[in-house]
Amino acid sequence: MSDVNFYKAKKSVMGGGLVVLAILFFGLTLPLIIESSQIPTSKLFGLISFWILGLLLTFVPLGAKLEVGKDYIKTYLFGFTTTSKISASDIQVLEYRNVFHGGLGYGKGITFRALRDGNSKAYSVADAIYGKEAIAHAKRALEQK
Repeated sequence: MSDVNFYKAKKSVMGGGLVVLAILFFGLTLPLIIESSQIPTSKLFGLISFWILGLLLTFVPLGAKLEVGKDYIKTYLFGFTTTSKISASDIQVLEYRNVFHGGLGYGKGITFRALRDGNSKAYSVADAIYGKEAIAHAKRALEQK
């Protein structure tokens, strides 16, 4: 049995992006289509920019992955490492609490400070993205001393 588990982001993370896409379509794009008149280049550029942002907000979270080993965690986005290996021995402070002060929709998760290359850096991983089971497993792994 392998000591390494991979957790993918929950599909519900797409919700924020879907709301943005709905507002874009019904609020900005549909009226321009119904109007069927010439669209100024500046409006078209702005609309395309909003669509790209909306699509990114919708689909980028689906590429997130959390790797939890026996005594470390590591995160990826579409296969590229976003947080290099953080070992339990690097951890200075580890707490399960609101990820952002006041919540801001991300809810609870683990926040921790890790000493990396002589620098102390803060990290957080939220329940809302990977689920409570993944966060509990990551917390247990990082508490191994």
